[in-house]
Amino acid sequence: MKTVFRNFRRNQSGVTAIEFAFLAPLYFTLLLSSFELGLLYSRIAMLDHAVSTISKSVYIGTVAAGVDAGTITSDDIEQDVCDIAGLILPNCVNNITVELTEIASLTSFPAADATCRDSGTGLDPVVEFDPGGSSSIMFMRVCVTTNIITPGLGLGLSLPKTDTDRYELISSMAFMNEPF
Repeated sequence: MKTVFRNFRRNQSGVTAIEFAFLAPLYFTLLLSSFELGLLYSRIAMLDHAVSTISKSVYIGTVAAGVDAGTITSDDIEQDVCDIAGLILPNCVNNITVELTEIASLTSFPAADATCRDSGTGLDPVVEFDPGGSSSIMFMRVCVTTNIITPGLGLGLSLPKTDTDRYELISSMAFMNEPF
């Protein structure tokens, strides 16, 4: 019996498999969380860029003139945001909400929480879309809900999720309309 135990103790075959079994889940969690974080930051950057680009057409008066003429709606602005950021935001048009509010005084700021559309619920939230007038102070907020790639692993566990296991990307901008 002593020789069997001694031979078992000296035998090193399978040591790598045991080490792999302990370290592989940690390594893959780190790898997938890094990928999720990189994709999240790319999506946020593209959404911020789209909001910045679209807000320029608001503050020079193009959107206000289109709304007055009936040629531009909030759906058109949503489509424009998705055209700019849509490559990295899948199913963008069905998951986006654009809120455009005039700030008339220091006490008329919009609510702190963004109202987001979640395509999993089938409900479209009602948000304000008012391009304002000449020299108005405006607040634009865009919310997009998107899927989590690894919802049960690493970063996916710690992200705040909606009821349908999606997370919300929110970009906002305050600006003053040009005197048009």
